[in-house]
Amino acid sequence: MSVYNEAQLSSFVDQVFARLRKIEEQVAVLSEKAGVPYEAPSKSVPAEVARLVEEGDRLGALRKYRELSGCGAEEAKEVVAGI
Repeated sequence: MSVYNEAQLSSFVDQVFARLRKIEEQVAVLSEKAGVPYEAPSKSVPAEVARLVEEGDRLGALRKYRELSGCGAEEAKEVVAGI
């Protein structure tokens, strides 16, 4: 079993998010060509929240979403988890 340090984990998470963005871009292209509507999950949230999630700061995204929307913790958790 390997033990990873914080820098290695951060790098891995960044790579995963980059791959996910590319997959979402490809899904958008394919859905457009197929005539099937597709909206990326991050389109329905404020850009600041989406940016925080992309940077790996999910707790910050929760706080920002609650601040901007006035919703409760559980709703914010569901929204951020869907991004």
